Amino acid sequence: MRGAVAVSVEAGDISFDRGEEALTVYRFNTGVVEHYFCSKCGIYTHHRRRSNPNQYRVNAACLKGVSPFDFDEVPVLDGINGSYRIVGYLRFVPTSTG
Repeated sequence: MRGAVAVSVEAGDISFDRGEEALTVYRFNTGVVEHYFCSKCGIYTHHRRRSNPNQYRVNAACLKGVSPFDFDEVPVLDGINGSYRIVGYLRFVPTSTG
């Protein structure tokens, strides 16, 4: 539902340039997974993975020098039913401007 393009990173390999003090954590349902959001604007930044607590899933739009449009194809996962199976793909197809 958040619509973020998320990439995995080892927990020790994440650092913040600025704004870390504005992050707030939310724990859905079982309370196991830590979901981080900006307390000022509400953007989802990252979460600790339940399947691998040594990794984070990071919103690519929050990474310096990275845009969600950098990815040719992004798998869409069924997170509603807890299976996280791929149910489709999003593709960025740029249009010519002139």
